[in-house]
Amino acid sequence: MSVFFYWSGQEFDFGNYLAVASAARHASGMDVVVVVDERPVDNVHFDRTGRLPGVTVEPLDTRSLLPPELRLLYDRMRFVAHRSDLVRLALLAEHGGIYLDTDTLTCADLGRTPEVLLLDDAKIVHLGCLALPAGHPVLTSTLAALAELPEADLDVYQSIIYRWTRIVREHSPPVEFGDLRSYFPVHWNDWEVVFTERLPSDTIRVLHHYGYYSRKYTRVMDEEWIRRNDCLFSDLARPLLRDLEGL
Repeated sequence: MSVFFYWSGQEFDFGNYLAVASAARHASGMDVVVVVDERPVDNVHFDRTGRLPGVTVEPLDTRSLLPPELRLLYDRMRFVAHRSDLVRLALLAEHGGIYLDTDTLTCADLGRTPEVLLLDDAKIVHLGCLALPAGHPVLTSTLAALAELPEADLDVYQSIIYRWTRIVREHSPPVEFGDLRSYFPVHWNDWEVVFTERLPSDTIRVLHHYGYYSRKYTRVMDEEWIRRNDCLFSDLARPLLRDLEGL
């Protein structure tokens, strides 16, 4: 089984590096694969990511991953988030495994992740952290629905996550959802407490820090920031930094 990430763009920061590094630290022998559309150039954090033990950086090959109608859709998508959603669903549909966003920090053994891990917060079923076996019906059903995505929905940021949520919730037999608080311990409205307060961390398996907002911190962060600032993120990242010394 593999752990997948997706990346597109030049602004790969220290927090993104820690997302991949922390997954590799807790991968229990699984492959960690970063699938890249637009590769960052002269980016020290991305270059370090490619040197992590157990991590493979692979260029996105839409011709082998996506059928023709979804390749056309990918090319038409205006939001990187939409392209990322499409790729993660296709990767898991083909290979199975775990998908993590690059604004996460893995804190516990990924080998203990159930074969099906889906997280529902009453508004959406999250796509930032999930696990499914290859060919699972919610994956194939969502990809089929995306192949018929209306053009107008390409301008709606939440259009894919809402379709995904509806399909998962309507799936029969019902999907059993995982423990949301173990993977998404803070709501996006409260994301900043991750970087400003110390909070209980014993039950956190994967910390999601909502990178759209938290780049305020991660784009200027380095090892010294983590050593100097006492907060939840630092508490969880310090053991990882000790493992990474010398890499």
